[in-house]
Amino acid sequence: MDVSKKRINGYVSKDTATKKSPIHGLGMFAKKNLKAGEIVAGWGGHLITEKELRQLPVEIAHNYALEVYPGFYLAEISKKELDRADFINHSCNPNCKVVKKLIMIAKRNVAKGEELTCDFSVDKTSGIKTLCNCRNKNCKKIIYF
Repeated sequence: MDVSKKRINGYVSKDTATKKSPIHGLGMFAKKNLKAGEIVAGWGGHLITEKELRQLPVEIAHNYALEVYPGFYLAEISKKELDRADFINHSCNPNCKVVKKLIMIAKRNVAKGEELTCDFSVDKTSGIKTLCNCRNKNCKKIIYF
């Protein structure tokens, strides 16, 4: 999978790169120091219903869909559409945050080489139950997507 390619359905900062992550599979990393508030990604995709989401391959539906309104999702619909912004991993102590449901910004200054992470389970107690692998001292251990 060529995750270095240009973003198909949104925005990804040129100051990021994808490489192997100690958290999970691939991750997105800072290629230079990033300042708090700097935009690192903006998701795009296909606006689909929950019924359409259930028809996608499980790996795509569970990992690359973002609920933007109850019953409506912004999603990549094939692996060919994935790029480095789709590999931002969860952390219980993240250095980035999502604003306006579609934009990810640096929550604090991020050092060159640091993996960009976000708490994707904020305020969730239902959904797909997943064991967390962020390894932070304040890890929730179980998260819901």
